[in-house]
Amino acid sequence: MKYIPLVSRLLLGLIFFIFGLNNILHFLHMPYPSGDALTWFGIMAAHGWMTFVGVIMVVAGLLLLVGRFVPLALVLLAPVIVNILLYHALLWPHGYIPAIVVAVLEVVLLLAYHRSFAPLLVPDPAADTRKL
Repeated sequence: MKYIPLVSRLLLGLIFFIFGLNNILHFLHMPYPSGDALTWFGIMAAHGWMTFVGVIMVVAGLLLLVGRFVPLALVLLAPVIVNILLYHALLWPHGYIPAIVVAVLEVVLLLAYHRSFAPLLVPDPAADTRKL
């Protein structure tokens, strides 16, 4: 049971590191989508959006692989994973299984590192104004 977070962290880190590098360097030849998904993908690629997302993915993947700043990596990957899920749910249903796998791995790690996120759920936090 104690190995589940470790395996999840390494697997999620490897996935996002490799595919983030692919967004930047284009070494894996992936099939192009069709219809509206191709239009959306073309616009994002033409304007450098996918390169930016690739950099975020590489940084977060490295943090997960190294095991440092894991909660930060999870926060960086959360919007990327939501966009991947929405892309496959709304525009191109092919490839939804890997999207679900990375979402499950993210949730497993969020549960494993839940103490790091507990302060975010305080309804009325007090600001520390002494250091300002």
